Amino acid sequence: MTNRSTPRGWLPRERAARSTLRRAGVRHFPLPMVEDSHSERQVIGDRYVLERRLAGGGMGTIWVALDPKLQRRVALKLMAAHCAPAPLARRQFEWEAQAIARLQNPHVIQVHDCDLSGETPYIVMEWLVGEDLEALLNRRGRLSLAMVERLVAQTARALTAAHAAGVIHRDLKPANLFLARTEHGEQVKVLDFGLALLMSGGAARPHPEEEMAGTPRYMSPEQLRGLEPRLDHRCDLWALAVVAYRALTGQHPFPLESLRQMRLGNVPPPATPSSLSPELGMEVDAFFARALDVDPAHRFQSAHELASALTSAVDAGRPSRPAKILVVDDEPDIVVLMEQSFRKQIRRSVYQFLFAADGEEALEEMRQHPDIEVVLCDINMPRMDGLTFLSRVGEISSLTRVVIVSAYGDMNNIRTAMNRGAFDFITKPIDFPDLEATLVKTLKHVRELRRTVRYTEENGLLRMFVPGAVLERLPPLLQGSDAMAGEWVDGTVVFIDVDAFTPVLHQEAPPESLRRLNANFEAIVPELLARGGIVDKFMGDAVMAVFRGPGHVDLALEACHAIHRQLGALASRGGEGAPYAHGVCMGLDSGDLVAGSVGAKASGRLDFTVLGDVVNTAARLAARAGRGQVLVSGRAQARAASRFRLSPVETGLFELARDEGHGSPGPDDATAFLAPDAAAEGRGTTQGG
Repeated sequence: MTNRSTPRGWLPRERAARSTLRRAGVRHFPLPMVEDSHSERQVIGDRYVLERRLAGGGMGTIWVALDPKLQRRVALKLMAAHCAPAPLARRQFEWEAQAIARLQNPHVIQVHDCDLSGETPYIVMEWLVGEDLEALLNRRGRLSLAMVERLVAQTARALTAAHAAGVIHRDLKPANLFLARTEHGEQVKVLDFGLALLMSGGAARPHPEEEMAGTPRYMSPEQLRGLEPRLDHRCDLWALAVVAYRALTGQHPFPLESLRQMRLGNVPPPATPSSLSPELGMEVDAFFARALDVDPAHRFQSAHELASALTSAVDAGRPSRPAKILVVDDEPDIVVLMEQSFRKQIRRSVYQFLFAADGEEALEEMRQHPDIEVVLCDINMPRMDGLTFLSRVGEISSLTRVVIVSAYGDMNNIRTAMNRGAFDFITKPIDFPDLEATLVKTLKHVRELRRTVRYTEENGLLRMFVPGAVLERLPPLLQGSDAMAGEWVDGTVVFIDVDAFTPVLHQEAPPESLRRLNANFEAIVPELLARGGIVDKFMGDAVMAVFRGPGHVDLALEACHAIHRQLGALASRGGEGAPYAHGVCMGLDSGDLVAGSVGAKASGRLDFTVLGDVVNTAARLAARAGRGQVLVSGRAQARAASRFRLSPVETGLFELARDEGHGSPGPDDATAFLAPDAAAEGRGTTQGG
């Protein structure tokens, strides 16, 4: 997980752990077993070989371990021996693993494995190389606005994924934000979900530790006042704003003596950031005034909104953005030489030059200024030479290009530089017209590359909101063809309606009711996609899917049965309060459809969808179906394989056989929707459930 050498933030956790253990009847607190009993070659779980200890505290220790099976290093978190006997402590450890496992996001540390049943429970996570933000701030004091903007944007992506999955971190702070060196450059990774709240059906599951939890200086007013039943994801947004304030100004927004007032409900306004760092400006002040408002309703309501607002504040404060160029050279007159040679471009805000005397200093400058586009680097320098620096640039940024500028222009150096990723090579003495031509060429390449990356990210977001059928038709449409004109197609339409959901909208707050609804869709959609279905649209608490191609009726029936089984199993495990307890009502019809674009093209608003009697019939059948029931039209039944158990309800209407109840399916339940002869022959089992 990390290679930091000094543990931070463990003492509050240790006090909380001991309180938990006392309530569980444990009175004796020996030192953590791993500190005294594990040798460097201790094997955990018959697989992981401990190599060295990274950090430790009251609840356990973190080790670097070798996984011989996959030949990789991992971070292994071991529960302390004195915590293992306490069921509540084990439950807290289990919830940490569950919280991380819910999230598949590049900015959240990933869980590879865990074992919570043995004498020493453990969690296996990815091993990260780099340092946490706390260590960086202790060394640097404060960071540039560009770097803080990048940190907030990446952390916000992690929080967006966490909150969508119903996870509230509750302990966001610099020590839990790790700056990891990856093949894609430096990335923020959110660590330590040991105090996370897991939301279930809009409500937070009670945490094993009932006392106020978190790190006081980063806790929101509602956390400090102990308002756990009303706590929601906005406490993480407060913490992120506090982190950003400290990173920009070098100071905490609220001194320690003000925390007691905050707990009593009297929150003193923090000093405006521009009063501490005048270059930040009024836009940044306005951002923090909202982000640190005592009333959660007046703050930013999502991590994405917070990050976007900071980006807007940064952009508003810099109307003209010159290209940022880093010059790495130990020549004493290099600053004067570059500024004199490019004085006109500097005056017109075409270029902004930064300087470093060697490779180590250059890496720090790149971290402080992630918007550096081009580096002009010498080879022969003290501490870290240019060729070594070239091999390290990718740790910070994969989108910055390096041009070597050196008097050592022999073929060996040129080949080595190019092999390590140099974009170009210029020999000294410098021909400045040639250098400017090279800068223009390199900047064009970097900006095209960054546009491509941005478009890729936007396309990933686009795919969340636009049906796949539309995306497939975009390229020919952009080339001028009428790719979205109407056409007849043969297909099967399924409507899946979450049962009795409307009352929830009147009983729960909007974020909780949407989280409950989306939890159902998160279980439904994979089953549709796994069988070739296309999600055509979401309509309130229902989803419409279309199946086309060979065997589309059978694939649709398999998907319906798999959805019923999957939701039933989830409801059984989650109990009555689980969002999956609603169940679903499904309707299915098959036949000819009209597929094409519908809307007002002149107004710039179109949908690509399917129309016809098949769609209307499937919708009516879903509205008529009872909870857990799949109603199938007569024409779909006539086209279904004989292996499906389709019982007649009335003339022209059938019901797909289903598992009764909501228990988890047994090993033979996959044949419950098959005709007796097909079940006996073992044919036609579903893929899901």
